[in-house]
Amino acid sequence: MKTIQITFKPLYLLLILGLVFTSCSSDDDSPANDDAIVDSLFRNDAEGWTIVGDAQGGFIEASYSPDGGIIEGYIYADDDVTGGVWYFSSPNSYHGNKQEYYGATLKYSLFQNSNMSNQFAREDIIFKSDEQQIYYEIATYPTADWTNYSVKIDESSAWRYGTFEGENTLATKAQIKEVLSNVTDFWIRGEFESGSDDGGLDKVEIIAE
Repeated sequence: MKTIQITFKPLYLLLILGLVFTSCSSDDDSPANDDAIVDSLFRNDAEGWTIVGDAQGGFIEASYSPDGGIIEGYIYADDDVTGGVWYFSSPNSYHGNKQEYYGATLKYSLFQNSNMSNQFAREDIIFKSDEQQIYYEIATYPTADWTNYSVKIDESSAWRYGTFEGENTLATKAQIKEVLSNVTDFWIRGEFESGSDDGGLDKVEIIAE
């Protein structure tokens, strides 16, 4: 029986290897989580997120960048420096009866560009239900690089019921569920510096546990 020997020239070998690596590569190093109840990955636009507070005039669609971010594309805002605090405000897909959020984990990523010399405390995550709200304060502020956050939405994570500058207490399971039963607003803070700043948000996910 004759033995057939196949010889690849260097150019052909490189082409074959290139096809193999191309077929195994991914365009997205941070894919969406299949267990996400809801998410915003900002691959194509701002996805209905708006800005509330003293940035870009307030109550306006967030600015969008197709380049950069955790995944390609993110939203951002520039501070108006009028003395308020600005937030990223979610679209309607996060609102309504969302008791399924209870026990889930909220994940998102932020950056800030500022002097980082006069950072201040405030509500960092807010779920509102008309006149009621629960809020959470993050332990560390974002830097000029993307900073990742992960918070469980239940009474084990020191959520508070009330307002930051008014009366508030540690939120109970019943209070968290009551607010989540009719979410009218969901905000993530974008401003951390007293003074001029800008900041970005990317890859918001609420993931079932």
